[in-house]
Amino acid sequence: MEEQKELIINTALSKFKQYGIKSVSIDDICREMGMSKKTFYVYFPGKEELIMAVLEQMNADVERSADKFMEEKTALECITGLMDLHSRVSDVHKIPPFSYDLRKYYPKLYKEHVSNVHLGTKKILMQHLEKGKQEGVYREDLDVEMCAIMFSLIQQSLMQSESEVKTINMRRLARFTMESFIRSIVSEEGSKKLAELLKKSSKPTKSGVDKTGINKVNNNK
Repeated sequence: MEEQKELIINTALSKFKQYGIKSVSIDDICREMGMSKKTFYVYFPGKEELIMAVLEQMNADVERSADKFMEEKTALECITGLMDLHSRVSDVHKIPPFSYDLRKYYPKLYKEHVSNVHLGTKKILMQHLEKGKQEGVYREDLDVEMCAIMFSLIQQSLMQSESEVKTINMRRLARFTMESFIRSIVSEEGSKKLAELLKKSSKPTKSGVDKTGINKVNNNK
């Protein structure tokens, strides 16, 4: 039974990402799966409950990925990887229809989602900051809890930025903000290692796009 429920969630997530939430009906999901609506309602009372389950799975997937990433990478590799991720997903010209519809048509769920992302980010980052202090790349006097809260607020702000989308390149803003944050928490040793990592990640490829996926020419516009 749980396997079937998970399959419904994954099918819905795939279609939501491709077409947006509003354009995808319960009928569309049932048709995709060869399932009757009667069977669908055994697992979910309605579309809003399905969206909630999709969001919960998304958050759980992010947390699992973050845990695995932190196990395999150093603290600075983790944080610079996150910086690159933010710079990609914050590109204002590529706002996913899923996020747009969630914000516009399900504002209550959107607010809950942003709050959950905020709490999840704080939890993950507190673990990460402790790891960085142990490695000696973050300042010994770093207030881990306050730093985690500040970081998650930055993330939340970038997620909600709409007023300046026509005049600001959100990809550049996200990368600049993240880099400024990282530089404020590193130790002297961490600063040297960070400079090496940033130098490697910013080398342009033959196509003129650096390893973070940012076009060096367009990025200066």
